[in-house]
Amino acid sequence: MMRFAHWSRRERLGWLALAGIWAGTVVWAAGGELVGDEWVHWSQIHRFLQGDTRIYSEYLTNVPGFHWLVTALLAPWGIQSPGAARGVTALFTAAAVVLVYRIRRQLHPADAQITAAQFFFLPTMFVYGFLVYTDVPALALLLGALLATLREHHRAAAALLLASMAVRQNQVLWVVFLAVLAAWPILCDGAESLRQRRLPTRAWLAAVLERTWPYLAVFGVFCAYWAINGSIAYSAAQSRYSHPDFHPDIGNLVFLLATVALLMPFHVAGGWRHALEGPASRWMQAAGLAVVVLAAYVLWFRVQHPSNLVLGNMRNQLLATVAAGGWAWWGLGLLAAIAGGGLGCPPLVAGRYRLWLPFSLVFVGASWLIETRYTMIPLTLILLFRRPQAVWQERLTLAFWCLLALGFGWLAFAHQRLP
Repeated sequence: MMRFAHWSRRERLGWLALAGIWAGTVVWAAGGELVGDEWVHWSQIHRFLQGDTRIYSEYLTNVPGFHWLVTALLAPWGIQSPGAARGVTALFTAAAVVLVYRIRRQLHPADAQITAAQFFFLPTMFVYGFLVYTDVPALALLLGALLATLREHHRAAAALLLASMAVRQNQVLWVVFLAVLAAWPILCDGAESLRQRRLPTRAWLAAVLERTWPYLAVFGVFCAYWAINGSIAYSAAQSRYSHPDFHPDIGNLVFLLATVALLMPFHVAGGWRHALEGPASRWMQAAGLAVVVLAAYVLWFRVQHPSNLVLGNMRNQLLATVAAGGWAWWGLGLLAAIAGGGLGCPPLVAGRYRLWLPFSLVFVGASWLIETRYTMIPLTLILLFRRPQAVWQERLTLAFWCLLALGFGWLAFAHQRLP
């Protein structure tokens, strides 16, 4: 018998391979130059490490929770290097992989490990998991909160959500999402649902509040921060010019859907296949969603944010090509439309977890800056909540993502270019 023929040995080998690639990437990234917004985050951390508690309020969009955390971890050792700060982000990446595995084991245990591997190589996230950016640490804390919610530990979930918001305050939308997930079993599912128990209004409210009050308390903290700070963005200057409180735009929504179509073609195709094999109402629903997405794209999609007009990364170069018209313009819209129709069909995600799509669209659509990093949470939720696909499809997806992720890593760490 071959040494790794047994499934447990193959699983162990898979974890060893992931750990080796993670460690190699940490070493690879440690000596590189600062990329993109790293200079803002590292400048703030470096100031803290030197004992200066002043905050770069003119530049810092996020509250400085991540910066204080990195300072607390590095200061006792006297370390003051960007490579060490990148190492802290990498630790959050490793923790997030473990959390994805544990969540998926609870929902669909058969493919938990390959889901964790896909998450690690998620092309829109991989590079940022080894840079001094706030996105992956905030995502790791959100995943911890999601696991706590699924296990009915609502106070722990609220505490982790508060920590996630202390890293990126726009995580507040996911506070609402987890509150809805927490209340869903007694609202709609199973023998305990209020619909079946026919409780009076007061008992109905008490039952819902018993599960959701920790999330409401966290939302209250966000409202207090917003009132005191005067804007959601930490910097008033950033709020005025780059990150206003409310500037909804279709750009990120289209970008997310097109990204799903490119990265998860088997899953989108599965949705369309289910629609076409079902009754006429089902495929008409899918086709209608696709038409709505394409029409909205034609009417309202524009590349307008100042940061999207600077050709310093692959995303902005792609957007410039799209904005120029021609095949690229129609190609992006058609990809988004195809994904919109495929994702709108039931089999990809079942039950209360279907809510990931409307919440994700609101999350990305709240900003007019079209940003690759904003797709991280929606794509992670698809991986966690989707129904399992054929094994060969999942493996081919993993191989494709691995090549893309390592290619983006080479561009970022060797050539200082972000995806």
